[in-house]
Amino acid sequence: MGAVPIPGVPDGDWPGKLIVLEGTDGVGRSTQMRLVRNWLESSGVAVYDTGLSRGRLAGSHIQRAKDGHTMGRRTQALYYATDFADRLEREVLPAIRAGYVVLTDRYIYSLMARGAVRGMETEWLSKLYAFAPRPNLVLYLKISIDRLLPRVLASGGFDYWESGMDYQHEDSLYDAFVKHQGALLGQFDRMLKEYGFTVVDAEQSIRDVFDDLQEHVEDVVGEMVEVQRSSDLIAPIVQPPAEDSEDRQSLAEALRDLLGSLLDDS
Repeated sequence: MGAVPIPGVPDGDWPGKLIVLEGTDGVGRSTQMRLVRNWLESSGVAVYDTGLSRGRLAGSHIQRAKDGHTMGRRTQALYYATDFADRLEREVLPAIRAGYVVLTDRYIYSLMARGAVRGMETEWLSKLYAFAPRPNLVLYLKISIDRLLPRVLASGGFDYWESGMDYQHEDSLYDAFVKHQGALLGQFDRMLKEYGFTVVDAEQSIRDVFDDLQEHVEDVVGEMVEVQRSSDLIAPIVQPPAEDSEDRQSLAEALRDLLGSLLDDS
């Protein structure tokens, strides 16, 4: 994926930076995206953030197709490629040319992994996204299935598409989720070296993950502006109000019991 057939965009030679946060659903990308953005902006860095299916051209169509559970695997791949190309042209490249640090919640790697687990040819997927510029940094939040499950349950349960129910024939969302997410994690592991991911242990606390991300991002943006390490940004997240701490503990215990019973039955 070295070729970048976009006029005027040499690979990596631009005023701004492109930083990608990759990882499967429920791993904590949204929280870390917000923390990294706030940290960079507090240091005087101009930041633009984007993510999958946010484009004006195809984003709403993707959501309607997902709501109706009507997308076939190739249609899904082409929809997401269209959305990606639209955001790249309208948002990402102009921001990079203007000297912004562009943070993107997932990139072509998630899209390629999703297509691959659904049986799409990896060579076809690589050619489909061959126009994508190579990021300055790809941060991969790595987690195991065992540690991912409680987080997904705590955040609302299993989603139809993130469980792969559009192509699997499992008896329950739980079984489909475990099988689908296991396959996705396998695809990410396959891409680690090929695309130069920087691995961050997502099984740590939110604070420790953020500390690791700051270290890696600082190496990339340090030449643009002096950034200051910040732990204040994370305090509201890791220190919940005292009045609901007991409720949170009860919820955590209930989720552990539920997860244990599910694992015993599997």
